[in-house]
Amino acid sequence: MRIQSEVPFGRMLHCWLYLHALNLDQIVRHDRMETGYLAWETVRKQINPYFLNGTGFEGYLVGCCSEPMAALEAILAINQHILDGIFRLHRMQYGLHSRLMKTLTRESSDANAIHIWSVSLGAELGKLRAQILREESAQIFRAETYRIVKMLPPVSYSQDAKCVTQQYTIGGAGENPPNRVYVSTGMLKPDQQDAWLVAKHIGEFGHPLVRKCLDCA
Repeated sequence: MRIQSEVPFGRMLHCWLYLHALNLDQIVRHDRMETGYLAWETVRKQINPYFLNGTGFEGYLVGCCSEPMAALEAILAINQHILDGIFRLHRMQYGLHSRLMKTLTRESSDANAIHIWSVSLGAELGKLRAQILREESAQIFRAETYRIVKMLPPVSYSQDAKCVTQQYTIGGAGENPPNRVYVSTGMLKPDQQDAWLVAKHIGEFGHPLVRKCLDCA
């Protein structure tokens, strides 16, 4: 599957490049960080074992969640933990809380909020990677995902007068499980909806250009 889109926060990235007098090709590195992002997107969009509209977290749950609803509960718990941790760390900073949620849904492009989401995602993924060492099936799924990604071309970036765009390919691996579920907000309790919102969008803060540039702005 070939995808063409604006890089997350591509307009802000364009301004960042201009302010630092940098060309796009000076910051692009087709490295391990990019491979990780393509693996995330491949799980999210193509080889998701549980959902038709995945989040990227699902690969870490193989072997410990036997069916989609168990995986959904686990993903909601992971992302509620992220949200609670951020709000606890920045307690009583209600203006920041608002900027965080608006940045999450790209209603805003707050550099501090981008940095906080990026750091929180990295910390949570570190814990999840440690957990899959106990799950052989999750390790097999991860190895297969990276086998697919290694055959993909690197991300192609371009810049116009207003923003930075990207083209990338994500791969598949034969037949997906037949019982995958489409997750809608109507399936969720009101107090679960923010956690699902985090789950859907936080992967964008792992984009290689976001992590290299915007969280350092």
